[in-house]
Amino acid sequence: MAIDEDFLKTGLTSTQVEELTKQNKTNKIQTKTSKTYGKILFENLFTWFNIICVSIAIMLIVVGSYNNIAFIFIFLANLLIGIFQEVKAKKMVDSISVFVSTKVYVLRDGKKQQIDISKVVEGDVLFLSAGDQICCDCILKSGNVETNESLLTGESKPVKKKKEDKLLGGSFVVSGECVCVAVNVGQNTYSSTLVKKAREFKKSKSDILKTLNFIVKVIGFLLIPLGILTYVDVKNNTGSNTEALVRMAGAIISIMPVGMFLLTSVSLVVGVIKLAKHKTLVQEGYAIEMLARTSCLCLDKTGTLTDGTMKVVNFVTIGNKKSDDIKQIFKSYLQATKSNNQTQQALRDYFGRPKKMQEVENSIEFSSERKFSAVSFKKGKTYMLGAPEFVSCNITQEIFDSIKEFTKEGFRVVVLCENKSKIKNDEINNNSQPLAMVVLQDNIRKDAFDTIKWFNENDVKIKIISGDNVDTVSNISKKVGVIGAEKCISLFGKTDEEVIDAASEYNVFGRVNPEQKCLLVKTLKELGEKVAMTGDGVNDILALKEADCSIAMASGSEATRSASDLVMLENNFSAMPNIVWEGRRVINNIAKSSSLFLTKTFFSMFLTIFSLVSIFEYPLEPIQFFLWETFFIGIPAFFLALQPNKERIKETFIGSLTSKSLPGALVLFLSAMVCYVFAVKTNNIGAVATLISYAATFGGFFILLNLCLPLDKFRTLVISGCLICALVLIVALPRWIFDYHVLTHNSIIFLIVVWIFIFVFYSMLKKLAEQIFRKNFNK
Repeated sequence: MAIDEDFLKTGLTSTQVEELTKQNKTNKIQTKTSKTYGKILFENLFTWFNIICVSIAIMLIVVGSYNNIAFIFIFLANLLIGIFQEVKAKKMVDSISVFVSTKVYVLRDGKKQQIDISKVVEGDVLFLSAGDQICCDCILKSGNVETNESLLTGESKPVKKKKEDKLLGGSFVVSGECVCVAVNVGQNTYSSTLVKKAREFKKSKSDILKTLNFIVKVIGFLLIPLGILTYVDVKNNTGSNTEALVRMAGAIISIMPVGMFLLTSVSLVVGVIKLAKHKTLVQEGYAIEMLARTSCLCLDKTGTLTDGTMKVVNFVTIGNKKSDDIKQIFKSYLQATKSNNQTQQALRDYFGRPKKMQEVENSIEFSSERKFSAVSFKKGKTYMLGAPEFVSCNITQEIFDSIKEFTKEGFRVVVLCENKSKIKNDEINNNSQPLAMVVLQDNIRKDAFDTIKWFNENDVKIKIISGDNVDTVSNISKKVGVIGAEKCISLFGKTDEEVIDAASEYNVFGRVNPEQKCLLVKTLKELGEKVAMTGDGVNDILALKEADCSIAMASGSEATRSASDLVMLENNFSAMPNIVWEGRRVINNIAKSSSLFLTKTFFSMFLTIFSLVSIFEYPLEPIQFFLWETFFIGIPAFFLALQPNKERIKETFIGSLTSKSLPGALVLFLSAMVCYVFAVKTNNIGAVATLISYAATFGGFFILLNLCLPLDKFRTLVISGCLICALVLIVALPRWIFDYHVLTHNSIIFLIVVWIFIFVFYSMLKKLAEQIFRKNFNK
């Protein structure tokens, strides 16, 4: 396709676009915001534990032990709940994903229009400006831009692009604007793999995921051998194949913590749904866990403490030029520059536009790294505008003192300088003279005060990391209540070693470049902090990917959103406490509720191993776990997972799980041993399964009660309702369903003593275990 000046004025025709679309030369990108329905169904149906459950159910049906397949109803209920919640989350996530879909301006049929990047075709004329993600490989045809290709090359330095240079899909524009033509689209571009590349930079560090995978491997490794050995042991002792199969099923089913995995996935899904209601898109499910563990939150000033808008509050001339003349220079300068950041917008609102446009000879666009922009006019001089520390002009000490007074009050100051020489190779000589300084004010968010207060009161350190003047940032941080905001430092010109040393000593950092932001986050992590970071600009990407949990503002660039774990769709900083609170609620309750499942797993494993190495055969059938699993594990665990819980997690997930579940399992196992002894002493060995089942079931109730302390109305209602239901079923249903023996008065008294032993001894052992695990497994 011929690309000439006329083509750049009209772009493709509708007919050409239609033809190219038919040829599949589109930029269609497989954006995967959530699982497909098929994958949700497959992942919930075909698991290792599900296959075992179904196999055991079939075996029990074959041998006619129908009462023992009751566990299949719990299995089906768990399965349906899991599928329902994931489908609900998919619909929620898919419905809000449109808020962050990528758009781009193209020229078609001579008209500029905005379309989705998936509809871009090969040969389209595209318009790009600062902050835009480059959606496909393009050739620059007019204008000048700087691009950041760090997601592709790892090099974060801006790359200057001029006419006929190639713009790589997946990189993003950091300054300037241009017109370009798409040359490679769709699967041939980097844009379709941008999110994947961002994820490869930082893999999920979920402690829950790691723990669950470990549990699956260990239990999966032990399950089949223990089941086979139990079958052989019972068969040798009883000679009954049916009895051996039933007891083997009891051992295997009781060891599998199937509900724990469902509970974890459902809790995370519910967390995703709740965060979606707070207009927060979760792009990485296990990021919720990292929110719960967040001990240090890194914030940029702009967009978080302030709303990103600015206004000019003072205009001070320097030297002998008239104020009106300098205002005219400002008008021409602002018209000539292409940058459209908040500072530029505030200046344009204040100074207005020139009546006559001057012809530009050369320019340097503003970037977050250089902190200034410059313009050389053909029939005039060169002018620079930027931060006082970065513009190359002869600012006197008196002027600097004046600037410092403004910044101490929380204002931002930019200086306009004049130079007789022209811009050459993106450089200006140092013979510039200051003409004026403009004082601007950030608009502080009304919700910033309460939000910062919440983090101060909830054990989360706040670090403010900004590219602005450190005095300005410090002053605003003090106003909103950041603790230690007076501990501030400018990182301009600092070495990596100095940045590392400053990370723990200071709470406010100014004049920070992208590499320093990333280094600060990395250092804080090495110091033991769990770091969450918010950002909206392209200069935040490296730090966002380094953080344990990255939170992007929807108003930020597409590249920033793509690299983040969560996206705040309404740029609402006041939603941050809800986001962190939701993370804590989910993970704290998963740990607490999962311990109920793991208690049964440990108990069953101990009992199975004991039966294999002793003269006693494994006593329990699957049905004899039904009441415990249903009313003192499954149902209460589901409801408890929805309870409020704001405490920050300091233990590893496996440490928290083990400290809560192992004491209960040991106490229940000891009670089972006592039941064996009692049955032997009373010459009633046939009742041992009934005694152990009662002891474990209502011992499980006491463990549940202990975990629910302190009780509130909701917890009291849940556990009392479960207890009543269990008692009603025991009384109402015939004993043969649970294969229970009739107990003597002495046996009932014995059980009461055992339950008291469980309640008292579990409380003591749990406190001891928590002290041991807290000491050895704190994060």
